[in-house]
Amino acid sequence: MKQIDQKEQQFNEVGEEIITEIIQRVDNNFKKLNKFMQQYSDKQVILLCGNTGAGKSTLYNWLLGAKFEINEGYLEVIQTHEDMYVSKIGSTSTSITQTSIYAYIQELDHVLIDLPGFASTISDYHKLFIDVLFQKITESFNTKIVYVLDSSSKVLQNRGADFIQFIQSSLGNNQHSTQKINFIINQYNEDGSDEDQINRVRQQLSSRNEFKAGLPKNIQIVRKIKNQEMIDQVFSIKKKQDIIQSLIQSEPIKIQLQHVTQLSSSDIVNNYLMNKSTIYFKELKEKSLKIQEMIDNKHIFKITIPKKQEETNSDSSLPQTIESLYMLYTCLISNQPSDIKDDEDFQNFKKIFQYFLRYQSSFNCYFCLNSLENGEITRFNSIIDYLQKTQDKTQTSNMNKKLDQFQINPEIPDIEQIQKKQHKWIKIFEDVYYFVVIIAKTVLIITAKKE
Repeated sequence: MKQIDQKEQQFNEVGEEIITEIIQRVDNNFKKLNKFMQQYSDKQVILLCGNTGAGKSTLYNWLLGAKFEINEGYLEVIQTHEDMYVSKIGSTSTSITQTSIYAYIQELDHVLIDLPGFASTISDYHKLFIDVLFQKITESFNTKIVYVLDSSSKVLQNRGADFIQFIQSSLGNNQHSTQKINFIINQYNEDGSDEDQINRVRQQLSSRNEFKAGLPKNIQIVRKIKNQEMIDQVFSIKKKQDIIQSLIQSEPIKIQLQHVTQLSSSDIVNNYLMNKSTIYFKELKEKSLKIQEMIDNKHIFKITIPKKQEETNSDSSLPQTIESLYMLYTCLISNQPSDIKDDEDFQNFKKIFQYFLRYQSSFNCYFCLNSLENGEITRFNSIIDYLQKTQDKTQTSNMNKKLDQFQINPEIPDIEQIQKKQHKWIKIFEDVYYFVVIIAKTVLIITAKKE
């Protein structure tokens, strides 16, 4: 059993470390971007999205004003001035851009962001970082989305598959948002005019059920560059202006998080939150059994009995419920405050829980944890019932004993002595009540209705 606990603990520690790193990377990236955006608070954002190797960085550098050359058969970027911060481009489908690159582009009058590829080759957990960063950017800024599709590695019939997957996972399959996406098919290698090929792409997409409600309004193709002579032809001034005008005229997209179906690599967050919560609920169960044993042994608790609680429909209250019950149960058992508020492990759990709560539609664990929380509230209420009944019986028994003692004593006490004893008892009662109030303030009892 100890070996299982050690493995479980090790699994949780690894999961916590990875998730904490993801949160830190997202926050660091977003903090820098947010600081940059303060200079352009009235500007809209254009976000270049797509899978690894789609050519987002090449398009970013082109729109930025960089030049290119062919070196050993591969396209390389050339900085046109020292202040230009270009986005790295690779010759393979390996992830090159590992963080967001951005710049304000005068011609666009927008801030252009090159997001790392969704199908990251770095690690599965890097995909979660990209997904969360994408959601954070789109919910924070007035954002236009450009989806870049690498055409060279796709057969004709499957060109829309990656695009559809992006729509379903990142946009929540919102047909209204789909029509606002700027769709750029990169490294296009088919013969015919751009206009004819765009119409052909529209026909291909319209045959898919996902686009029955409407196709993207803005579709552009960028030809595959095969040699040095094609660079000026493909990256012509006219072509650049066409794409810039298309981006300027496009509409921003407001993504509703509740419609987002699934974040990449969400299992690591699901498993961590479920495992940690199960451990906490197991410990709470053990504490509740200890309290029931104390009640059976007629233990007198030096604390006022809290009120019963109602089940909650809120997914956000779980850490508070765990923390409150820990503090209450610990106080009932040992008459000492719990140290759970100072527990680093619990604080990390609480932070991770709250951080991903806004994306709860992508995580199955939040629904399950709400059920576990309500189960624990039911257990708590049964303890309160049991404790209340037991104390009522004890108080009745003690009252009867005092009445019997009073009847047995034939001597009439002095009135002054009775008054002194009454004042002394009132003072004791006030002190006890004050002590209970202090504990009640220190111990965070679960509120009757969680906000």
